[in-house]
Amino acid sequence: MALLRLLRASGIPVPEVVFFCSDPENPLGYEYNCLERIPYPSLADIWVNLTPTQLDYVLDQFVDIFIKLFVIQVPRNHGSLALDGRSGPVIEETMWQLPDIQRYFHAEPHRLTDETFETLNPTDFYASWTAYISAFLKTYHHVISIHPAVEFLKDVLEPLQQLITALDAAEAPWVRRLRDTPALRGRLFHGDFHFGNILADDDGTIKAVIDWEFAGIGAPFASRSSLVRNAVAYLAYCHKDSPAAQPVIDTWEGEFQARLAKRAPDIAAAWRQEADRDAVLGLEGNALSDIREYLRACLEVGVRGVGRVEKARGDWKKVVEQSLTTLGYR
Repeated sequence: MALLRLLRASGIPVPEVVFFCSDPENPLGYEYNCLERIPYPSLADIWVNLTPTQLDYVLDQFVDIFIKLFVIQVPRNHGSLALDGRSGPVIEETMWQLPDIQRYFHAEPHRLTDETFETLNPTDFYASWTAYISAFLKTYHHVISIHPAVEFLKDVLEPLQQLITALDAAEAPWVRRLRDTPALRGRLFHGDFHFGNILADDDGTIKAVIDWEFAGIGAPFASRSSLVRNAVAYLAYCHKDSPAAQPVIDTWEGEFQARLAKRAPDIAAAWRQEADRDAVLGLEGNALSDIREYLRACLEVGVRGVGRVEKARGDWKKVVEQSLTTLGYR
């Protein structure tokens, strides 16, 4: 709610917050919010009816929204935003939520009833990217230690703990570099900016951007931080065989960058530098990011016992092991 109010005050089209309750001790038994209803369809429903000129106008509006989002003043920690404007805890879609905790931890056959949201997830905000990564790795270490379904990961526990210790100590030069680089300070992002979450009229005028529940403040190099890349990826996934989608897929990212550079050269230069993953992270940072992402994926499917479990036991685990070796912890 804090973020929606800030976005609206900054000129970004989002629904107005009518009322909300963040305390589950209420007659519903859940947190809730009530937002303004925006009586327009999503771009996902109407984009095929837009002319090339109208689609070009949509891209122009993406640039405007990005500029406004980029200049909003927020604490540049890794986390979310509290109602008082200070940093709030990390909120991510991949974190363990109560229904999954009850099903995959508390229930038979595991009966891990001591586990809570707080024991299975990071619960704070973090001043550096390395502290943010360390917080997640600690929860992954904990899940591997207690959950029988991910026994296949037990042999990474010792090197994983060594890595966590190194991140927290920040004595290694590569850790200090990643901790201190300005390019890894958090920036505000939507996280799921695609045509289905953009409401517009028949001419392509954007009336609201919705579904900010997993928005936050995080590393600019992450793919989720790029508005246009998220939107193009949506079309490439859902409409890859559509002739109408191909010009958007082929040209929008480059055209977005060109228009951004023309309208806001300083912002374009800063974003280009911060979004260059290899330049920002280097060898060690890429390895650290891969450990976090592939270990998360292994736990998601391993604990649930569904999906690509064999992939987790094989290729994904190998990426974790190879990345630990790259960092000197195997």
